Amino acid sequence: MAEGSKVARGVEARGQRIDSIDDPRVGAYRNLRERTLRGESLFVAEGDLVTRRLLASRYRAESVFVTEKYAEEFSRLVGDVPLYVADEPTLVEVVGFKFHRGVLGAGRRRPSLTLDELMARTDRSGRLRLVICPEITKPENVGLVFRSSAGFGVDGVILGPRCCDPLSRRSLRVSMGAVLLVPFVCSTDLEADLGRLKASWGVELAAAVLDDRAERLDEFRWPGRTGLLVGNEYDGLGPTWLPLCDRRVTIPMAPGTDSLNLGVAAGVFLYEMTRAR
Repeated sequence: MAEGSKVARGVEARGQRIDSIDDPRVGAYRNLRERTLRGESLFVAEGDLVTRRLLASRYRAESVFVTEKYAEEFSRLVGDVPLYVADEPTLVEVVGFKFHRGVLGAGRRRPSLTLDELMARTDRSGRLRLVICPEITKPENVGLVFRSSAGFGVDGVILGPRCCDPLSRRSLRVSMGAVLLVPFVCSTDLEADLGRLKASWGVELAAAVLDDRAERLDEFRWPGRTGLLVGNEYDGLGPTWLPLCDRRVTIPMAPGTDSLNLGVAAGVFLYEMTRAR
């Protein structure tokens, strides 16, 4: 048998061979840069680690698409999930841009938790730490919020209706798959949900602000049940959200420094919010 035939048969044993960009089996991965996937029932995980976290998460994996380099490794991980294998030029041609990570996974979206479902997971009288994002428009910042939330053991994330998709490729990638691990709610009426958090679950709302008159983060005493509101990249927390908050807290900044990147600031706040545990 020719050496090339042996290689091909070996790859087939570790997955289904893909030789054409028009193969319908890899339709979920086609032209990813031009597709948001938000209106579709699928999302796509990029890279080895994020795809592994998809396979280990509560989300159903529809398929995994890898270059030959990763075929043997992922054949041991996918179970009954279809594994598609292509050479690197074919995979790059399918996704539509220079993709060098070699691993992609397609997951099936699930309905967002409701606020009641999220709160049912927590001790009604115990300590509670929530992150609330009324309107974050950059997927990279959403990903950073989820990554910090996972790292510091936050109980859940609540997203307003104008937030970008937490399951977008960039958000998933920047979060290192933490979006698949941290429970979250996509609120359709955030003002009403904030009122319910306060009235029904005893949550105090703290606004993360850039304001010298606010309480300093290094002196702030966190309530036992806290929801931290983080504003968007441009306007922070505007007049809709600030009046709903019980307290305001700020990171003391060196003179001449205007602010931190949203994702960095959120990480600082979350470290301080959760370290008292």
